[in-house]
Amino acid sequence: MQDFTLEDLTPEETITYRHEFAASPEQLYEAFTNPALFVRWFGPKDWKIIPSTLTLEPVIGGRKQFVMRHRQQKTFQAPIYMRFITMQEPHLLEYREALPTPQGQPSDTLIGLRLEFEAGTAVTEDGVGQGTILKLTQGPLPQGVHQQTLDSWKGSFESLAALLAAR
Repeated sequence: MQDFTLEDLTPEETITYRHEFAASPEQLYEAFTNPALFVRWFGPKDWKIIPSTLTLEPVIGGRKQFVMRHRQQKTFQAPIYMRFITMQEPHLLEYREALPTPQGQPSDTLIGLRLEFEAGTAVTEDGVGQGTILKLTQGPLPQGVHQQTLDSWKGSFESLAALLAAR
């Protein structure tokens, strides 16, 4: 697989999104690296991780792979193949995702994903207070999928916020 840095990409092929959480950077970092938590919140609306497919090895070079299934259309499945490339607890996670082939195996086509967690004042539905600003950077992605990708992340982050509020 050919590697790259997100800084090598043009703004047209990259999405950047900021989301504010009423949670600490440590809580958010754990939600991305703890299998028992990750499986409970991750996925776009109407999609859910099949728990038995999750492999989450939170070390540099470790795998994060799983299969998501559509809740109504059970035959619709999406395999995800990622590797941790940078980990700076509790402030930074970076992955490379190998897009699946039509047969569902990892390909040589890579997408980068960086998550930065910054403690600070957060504005959430519950009001203003201490929290974390999560900055997501992802690419290269064709502009035609930017909005769908952002909508998927927003749905996941709504589920994550609800999970963290309940803890």
